[in-house]
Amino acid sequence: MWKKGFTLIELLVVIAVIALLMGIIMPALNMARDQGRRAACMSNMRQVGVALLMYQNEYEKTPPKTQAVYDYASPAARDNVLKLLRSFLSAEDPEARTPVYACPSLKPNPNPAYAPSRVSSTGYLVNSVVMGRHVASIPNPGRIIAMQEGWSLSNHLWVQPEPINRSPAALQGRESTRYREWHMFASQSDHSSWFTPERREQTSNVHNEGGNFIFSDGHADYKKHWDRESGDYGLVDPLTKTSVPYEPTRGSTTMSLDPAF
Repeated sequence: MWKKGFTLIELLVVIAVIALLMGIIMPALNMARDQGRRAACMSNMRQVGVALLMYQNEYEKTPPKTQAVYDYASPAARDNVLKLLRSFLSAEDPEARTPVYACPSLKPNPNPAYAPSRVSSTGYLVNSVVMGRHVASIPNPGRIIAMQEGWSLSNHLWVQPEPINRSPAALQGRESTRYREWHMFASQSDHSSWFTPERREQTSNVHNEGGNFIFSDGHADYKKHWDRESGDYGLVDPLTKTSVPYEPTRGSTTMSLDPAF
C-alpha cells in the first residue's frame, strides 16, 4: 500500500521549528556551561585564598613582591607568590601541577614567550601593592584584592598593579614606588602578550563581564570588571589621595597612582 511522504513544505516547517528550538536552547546551554566554569574557577580561587591565609599565618606577612617572573614554578625562578604557595596546595614536588591556578574558561596564550608549560600554568594576576607587606599593615583586608583573573593561561607571573620602580630596593620595600595598570584596557597593538585586535578590558572579564577575586584576608568573591576602583587595590590619586573609579580608557590604565598604605 502506497504511503504518502512528507511534502517539501512540511519538511521546511520541521527544519524551521528545530532551528527555532536550537536558537532558544543553545544560549541557555552556553550560559549553564559558563556558570559551571565560573563555579569551578571560584572553587579554585577559594583554595588558593586558603593557601594564602596559611602562608600569612605562618610568616606574618604576604609573599614577596616580584616583577615579571617567567616559568614561575621552576626551582630556578626567584621566589614569588604562586611558587611559594605550591607547598600549601600539596604540590611540594617541583614536577607537580597546580590545576587550581588555571581557570577552565581561559585559553593558553598563543605567544610562545608566554604560553603555559606543564607545571607553570596560571591565569592569575597578583596585586604587587600588598605583596611583601606585614599582614597587620594592610587596612581592611577584606576589601583589598590580592589576586584577580587575567586574559589567558601563561607561564608568566603577571603583577597588576605593576610597580613603576622595579629596583631590588623598591621590591623589598626599602624604596617607595608608584603603581599603574590596576586594570588593563589594551589590545595586541599595546603589547604582544594580548591577542585581541580591539582594545578591551583584559582583567577579570572572563565570566560574563566579570571575574573571581582573592582578597587579602583569603576569601574569594565575584565582581563585574567595571565594578572596581583603584582603592580596591590599595591605590589612590597622587593629588586628591582618593580612590579612582574604573574607566575603560588607556589613560586610566597607564595612570600613575600612590599606595594608600
